[in-house]
Amino acid sequence: MRVPLPQWPGHRVSVPLGLSLYLQEEQARTLKLPYQSRSAVARAIVDLVAAQLPARPLRVLGDGGYATKDSRQQLPATVDVVSRMLITGKLYELPLKRVVPRRGCPPKKGPLLGSPQTLARKRCGWQPHPSEAGALGQAGQGLWQAVLPGRLIRVVVRRPPPIRARTPGPRKPPPPVEAFFTTDLTLSLEALLAQYRERWAVESTIRDSTAWAGFGQDQCRKRECVVSANTFRLALAAARTLWFVETTARTTPLPLGRYRPWYRQKHAPSQLDIVGLWREALHAAGVFPIPRFAPALAKIPQEPENALLLAA
Repeated sequence: MRVPLPQWPGHRVSVPLGLSLYLQEEQARTLKLPYQSRSAVARAIVDLVAAQLPARPLRVLGDGGYATKDSRQQLPATVDVVSRMLITGKLYELPLKRVVPRRGCPPKKGPLLGSPQTLARKRCGWQPHPSEAGALGQAGQGLWQAVLPGRLIRVVVRRPPPIRARTPGPRKPPPPVEAFFTTDLTLSLEALLAQYRERWAVESTIRDSTAWAGFGQDQCRKRECVVSANTFRLALAAARTLWFVETTARTTPLPLGRYRPWYRQKHAPSQLDIVGLWREALHAAGVFPIPRFAPALAKIPQEPENALLLAA
């Protein structure tokens, strides 16, 4: 969940909400547990959060790998999705209403509109990209019956700028066409692309959880221990981040160059700033780790303090 920072308008920090352990099919069979795909596991987390906050609208950001029936079909009424779409996914119009009653099931989809790959061949209707020079975007609506049957979605097709002369070295060329979709029909092209850019915060949260919260560094191998240890770490990381938001809202602005003075273009605090301020507050309150078994320091040979000179 993205939490805004009052002292830094326009910037937010990530707070982890949940954790679920994915098991491969062979592992689930060995543990005698029902196998669930990654999309089904992610959908279970979304349903849990929506049940805890029934009156709050939620917007879920996901990559294209989670745009499946297991995670997107029959979403809760308060949940909207912003995700990447398959460029070969087929879009249809709304089904036409029957004027004369007929036998049989009413149609579930209308005429075929095409895929984002075919829609990108249109010459009209393109708009300049809001943040990338030379790129173009086009928005439309349709039914993606294979993933969200019966639900109208808003689709944005992005065409990158013309490819310049390649510089020497291995570099992956950009995709010719990208497509994004949302179930919130009120989002404009600029708002949808801006919302999807926030998905990078998920990757940053995973990196920060590994670097600063100890995520994945446990030595246990049992499923229950892995889930409990990492859930406890993420709960502490969430509490620490919320404490930072409340503390900085009541105190003077934090000097962002304290821990990385060479980073002069820094405009918002990172998890390194949060961890540093949290440790300073604990030491000021007299809370610090005490080892249970303290070795006799006098018997340990002391090395000359020249580590800083060697590092320099």
